Amino acid sequence: MLSILIFGFILLVECNSTPTPVVLWHGMGDSCCNPLSMGSVKKMLEKELGGAYVLSLMIGNNIASDTSNGFFMDVNEQIDFACNTIQKDPNLQNGYHAMGFSQGGQFLRGLAQKCPQPPMKQLISVGGQHQGVYGFPHCPGSWFICKEVEKLLDM
Repeated sequence: MLSILIFGFILLVECNSTPTPVVLWHGMGDSCCNPLSMGSVKKMLEKELGGAYVLSLMIGNNIASDTSNGFFMDVNEQIDFACNTIQKDPNLQNGYHAMGFSQGGQFLRGLAQKCPQPPMKQLISVGGQHQGVYGFPHCPGSWFICKEVEKLLDM
């Protein structure tokens, strides 16, 4: 699956000598730099895209705050934080491609609307819930917790 995404990104890279940079945003419970997840995705993209600049967003001042902010920080504050980070990065001033995983894909969609400069050229969302979420996937329906979570989702 990830190889298909990499192939898609390769097709998006311009034919000039400098590939378009990529911004990554992780999902809830992950962090920007985990070597078993986003860290390895970042390294793979850098390699496969001929040394393209890849920024894996850290929402906070360290990995612990990045992870907890995914759960507890207001989404608008996260998007503002990301916008500020991207606007200050000289490598992104001519635009960038974005790839978000789960919640990160959803938040990048908000970033595209709220932060038009520098321009997001393409957005790839992996597992993003752009059409909402229904129920509690793969939860045995007779469990009390499943029914309670489904009630919360219906609110």
